[in-house]
Amino acid sequence: MAAGPVVTAGIQLVTVPLLLHAWGAAKYGDWLLLSAIPSYLTLSDLGFGDASGSDMSMKVAAGDRDGAVETFQSSWVLVSGVSLAALLVALISVWWIPWQRWLKLSSVSNLQAATIMLVLAAYVVAAQQNGVTESGYRCDGQFATGTFWATMLRLMEVVGGSLLAVALTYLAVRIPGSLAYAWLLRRKSPWIHFGVRRATLTTVKRLAAPAFGFVAFPLGTALSLQGMTILIGSLLGPVAVVTFSTLRTLSRLNVQLFGVITNTLWPELSRAFGAGNISLARRLHRHAWQASLGLSLCGGAVMWVLGPWIFNVWVRQNVTFNANCFHVLLLVAVSSMLWSASSVILISINDHWRIAAVYVGATALSLGVARLLIPQLGITGGALALLMTEGAMTGLALHTALRRVQDSLEKFLPAIIAVQRFPLQAAPEP
Repeated sequence: MAAGPVVTAGIQLVTVPLLLHAWGAAKYGDWLLLSAIPSYLTLSDLGFGDASGSDMSMKVAAGDRDGAVETFQSSWVLVSGVSLAALLVALISVWWIPWQRWLKLSSVSNLQAATIMLVLAAYVVAAQQNGVTESGYRCDGQFATGTFWATMLRLMEVVGGSLLAVALTYLAVRIPGSLAYAWLLRRKSPWIHFGVRRATLTTVKRLAAPAFGFVAFPLGTALSLQGMTILIGSLLGPVAVVTFSTLRTLSRLNVQLFGVITNTLWPELSRAFGAGNISLARRLHRHAWQASLGLSLCGGAVMWVLGPWIFNVWVRQNVTFNANCFHVLLLVAVSSMLWSASSVILISINDHWRIAAVYVGATALSLGVARLLIPQLGITGGALALLMTEGAMTGLALHTALRRVQDSLEKFLPAIIAVQRFPLQAAPEP
């Protein structure tokens, strides 16, 4: 289960210097801008892949496998239909947009940009199938197996050649990989099967609110990450995009590693709530905060000191290190890990749509703030705008999660400071 975030961090650490060396800063900046746009197509699954995972886990914990299959098929039918429709819209519209002028691309023509975007859009649609399939692994105690093979699929998506060649490689690996991923689920959990017979509109309506909450999270993340990338590119150019992107990647290594914890907790929390074990959910939430505090503060302190040296070794002087921006991004990473530790409580029971909606509004507001700060402060202005959002979300997510696990701040704070011998022991609560 730890492989996914670790491999994601490893891929980023390896590919950034390789692509910078092969393409140069300007061309790599074009790639970052082009790949940011199709990421918004991930929203076309309407969040039903993640919502079905939490719902199915709770149903299986309650002994309702038939209800879990109904959720699985309803989500799969909807995701497949909507994502294919989104791809069709992209196929028609991508050729008419002046990408080169809008994104200030320096190394590709408008036609090349449109072709790359379309290939990446097809890749995203193929990858969305894995979201629904993964919910089957998660609900039946096969989460580690599903995560492992999904990670192996990512490792096979190697890079090389031109921008278009990289995009085509992604697509060529993802399509057969997604089919194999679904086949393996069928072998591991024969009672979970694809189809339309058990799909119902009633189930879709029941999952609508949490599903749209799952849409809001990637939308907020896209606004925060890709949106900021596009904004910086439009204001400062592709080289500034590379600087900001590499600094952000380095600052977020701890965030990627913390995904090991949240990914593991998600199905366990769903099962705990499904079985009515609020005490276990409360302990898991406290230990998640202990882990996030330790990892973010210790890791952040190390990166604060060693970050400049690591950065220069990593990118081999191809990009200038901006200390002010990097230090702010480290604080952003700390805040992000803290509120992730609480949001997983809400995600596990499909009760996250309210904070997800707030997150979208906050990230949209941060782009407006960044638009004002970047001309005066450069990329550091963008980092400060992100810090504003993440700090606000930390307070909101913690307050909401404490209510769901029937905890109070007066008991919670001493508990996360206390040293535990074993994270899941049923120790008396303060």
